[in-house]
Amino acid sequence: MIVLQMDKPRAFKAGEVVHLKVVDIQATSPGRWRLSVQDVTPLPGAQTSYFCDFCFIGQPAQEDGSLPQGWIERKAEKRTRFACEDCTEDPMCRVCGCTNQEACTSDKGPCSWVEPNLCSACAEPANG
Repeated sequence: MIVLQMDKPRAFKAGEVVHLKVVDIQATSPGRWRLSVQDVTPLPGAQTSYFCDFCFIGQPAQEDGSLPQGWIERKAEKRTRFACEDCTEDPMCRVCGCTNQEACTSDKGPCSWVEPNLCSACAEPANG
């Protein structure tokens, strides 16, 4: 996952294909990186595609740019993920949006499931 903080406001559509000009990369923790980006521009004529956050398959958007047929947006408190029709019921934390494929990591290691839709990293503050 890449999170961009931008100095100038720019509206992007989900699934939009963009060009990033990276000018610096720094490791912030194991498996996490901070990218300094000089320019973010849409690629003209690029076909919008969506990638499932659970199985990572890609599929072109519908003609109007919306999600492919049968796909859904799954919303957590801190994140929204896209799920193909085969992955609509896969586990996802209701708070942070982590999945079996992309667990939270900390100095204690990866998170685990404490409830069907709550990971140990998000349950810890409530239990702590």
